[in-house]
Amino acid sequence: MLESDTLRTLVLPQLGAKLVSLLDKRSGAEWLADSGGRPLKPVPYGASFVDQDMSGWDEMFPTIVACEYPLAGECYGAQLPDHGEAWALPWSIGYAHDGEVNLCLDGKALPYRLIRTFSVGEPAKLILHYELRNLSQEHMPYIWAAHPQFVCPDGAQILLPSQVRQVCNTIPADWGWGEPETRFDWPEALNLAGQKVRIDRVGPASLKQARKFFALPEAHPAWAALVRQPAGDWLRLDWDPTQVPYLGMWIDEGALSHTAIAALEPTTGFYDSLAVACQKKEITILEPGQTRTWTLTVQLGTGEQPYSLDL
Repeated sequence: MLESDTLRTLVLPQLGAKLVSLLDKRSGAEWLADSGGRPLKPVPYGASFVDQDMSGWDEMFPTIVACEYPLAGECYGAQLPDHGEAWALPWSIGYAHDGEVNLCLDGKALPYRLIRTFSVGEPAKLILHYELRNLSQEHMPYIWAAHPQFVCPDGAQILLPSQVRQVCNTIPADWGWGEPETRFDWPEALNLAGQKVRIDRVGPASLKQARKFFALPEAHPAWAALVRQPAGDWLRLDWDPTQVPYLGMWIDEGALSHTAIAALEPTTGFYDSLAVACQKKEITILEPGQTRTWTLTVQLGTGEQPYSLDL
């Protein structure tokens, strides 16, 4: 557990370094979805994500959609599991002291080491610092994505930087948003029936629907925020777009989750499949032996909201 005067978070290293709570102590607002009664337990390697607890904040690496490793070399054709493997493997504790927790994961399908060090700061900030090492002598493309399932019990609005004017559907047409690569204006779009809809709003779980959009690759957003209504609780993520160039958004209005959630997903690849992202050349690649670092900052607030904060 990490705690300050304003924020408390709880991590489970043995369960993929999952964050199971992110609490604003000032308002009592819990931001991460609970499991809805599903047990929190170790995950079998290669398990389907939606068959597990479906709660909290997981790390997705080195892919999100299951695929074969696409790069020629010693790992070519390796099976990469659903939502990657980082969420399903136990992480080791490097240290936990002085307001910091350091966790480490050595890859199973690919030769890498992923380290996450997180700390709390003021006002009500959670700071997650990542370090990725390529332990092989070959180039390594990868997708890392944060997968925080932020609970939206009474509705919420997603806020993005002003340069995000369109988003792209990346899931199959049977989810109701057309074929992959269908584009929609942001934040108000015409759906496939020609009706105007606010795709930045999160509806109730009774809708039994979901959508997955990416900001277009050229937008390179550096932040995303979520405002829960009517309470006015808000949360904002910030990152360096030169290190994390893409942003995905998964909105689940009861299709898979027991409650309405919005997952704001800064990521290093465009599309959820490592194979597809490599084919499109919208991917991040580590050179042999290279180490790359990036930081994700989460700030919580209530009341004055983070509208149009292009900082």
